[in-house]
Amino acid sequence: MEFIQAIRWLVIAVMVFALAACHGGRRVNVLVPDGSPSYTLMDFRAPLPLEPLPAGWYHRTFLRHPPMDISFVTKDGRRAIRLATHASASMLFRYVDVELDRYPLLRWDWYIERPIMSDADEMTVAGDDHPARLYLTFQSAGGESRSMEIIWGNRKLRAGDWKHLKFFRDPRPFPHYAANGGDENAGRWHHERADMRILYRAQWGEPRGARLVEIALFCDTDQTAAESVAYFSDVRVERAP
Repeated sequence: MEFIQAIRWLVIAVMVFALAACHGGRRVNVLVPDGSPSYTLMDFRAPLPLEPLPAGWYHRTFLRHPPMDISFVTKDGRRAIRLATHASASMLFRYVDVELDRYPLLRWDWYIERPIMSDADEMTVAGDDHPARLYLTFQSAGGESRSMEIIWGNRKLRAGDWKHLKFFRDPRPFPHYAANGGDENAGRWHHERADMRILYRAQWGEPRGARLVEIALFCDTDQTAAESVAYFSDVRVERAP
């Protein structure tokens, strides 16, 4: 009986550890745009302290995989965060509160130095690795949480494509929008723009009253055991012209 009780406590401890490893930190120091035409959510012109991260940031790691390697460099004359993976994955979150009605445009600059080299099909869960992603969490006007990713496509996905994958933890297919992709586009900086109202409407309907409440940089090669290297210089939101 004592042995069974010990096993039960061990299982509970493992579950608590897994939840702590896979879920966000405290939602403090939330970043709110100041009303200017353009507002930066993530700025990597100066290195970000990593241990510990500033309040309002969170590094989400996963129980069974090592995290991405994070460093700060100058890439082609531009200060940037460097995110490298080797059979690894993690997510660097910033807590925000952005009204899509006021700031619908998302802009960012990224550079893919090492695309994912794998024969795995990126349209499947087994091949769901990408050298760079932006993970977005929205809150609807009614308070529902909605999440999606903006990704760099591998062999199949190109700018404007969508993919939807069904994971065991969520019965609803998870949406991924490809903003760019392909080995032929690697090796240089790309300035990207996405209208979050259009992305939101394509998945969940009317975006009026919706807010962006989390944004994360996400790089992973945990499924394919491949390697990747990507850079981001900044991420910002803008008012519609």
